[in-house]
Amino acid sequence: MDLSELDLKGVSNLKSFTGVIPLFPLSTVVFFPNTLLPLHIFEPRYKQMVNDVINTEKIIGMALLKPGWGDNYYETPEIFDTVGMGDGRINIVLYGLKRVRIVEVVENLPYRLARVDIVDDLHGSSEQTLRLRIGELITRWNLLIENTEKSHRIEINTNLPLDRLTDALGTLIFTNVFDKQTLLEEPSVEKRAQILIRDLKTRLEIISVTSRKRSEIIKKRHLN
Repeated sequence: MDLSELDLKGVSNLKSFTGVIPLFPLSTVVFFPNTLLPLHIFEPRYKQMVNDVINTEKIIGMALLKPGWGDNYYETPEIFDTVGMGDGRINIVLYGLKRVRIVEVVENLPYRLARVDIVDDLHGSSEQTLRLRIGELITRWNLLIENTEKSHRIEINTNLPLDRLTDALGTLIFTNVFDKQTLLEEPSVEKRAQILIRDLKTRLEIISVTSRKRSEIIKKRHLN
């Protein structure tokens, strides 16, 4: 599902935000602003949560469970303090609004309610340069990917503002939830970009070495 397919006019503008949100903790999800997250709700306590938010601010906080969560999942396992906050009125597809940091848990039953502070992006003077660098690395990556590996190409609009580009790219290319959590916890747009640039450069180095070795093997086979 793409943002362009949705009418986001009714999404919360946070002008009257109370600062208290229900938390939905998962072990495999890190939720970024300006992204979409479809949810399948089946646990009774979170079904109740959805019914409750529909009648209030329609906002849900997606929190990542810390390692060891399996020991007491049905109680209150530990979660990371920085969470993604989304508007859940769109057929229970969350639209990412803001990063927020948990100040305190104010209620625990049947699901957690937390008081949160909004974490605004910190902008810098090098964002345009960093955005162009990300675009250059993605172009190089896509050119190196062979036709048989098209599914590994990075399809993203590199003309997005850097704050949105970094969040969208983190959602797209990071498979490790703790890498995603690190990116979510970083308010500096430029630092997020640098994290992604390092990752893209590493990917390019690996695929270049792999391609070179493959070429050497093929060459040896022809010689034999």
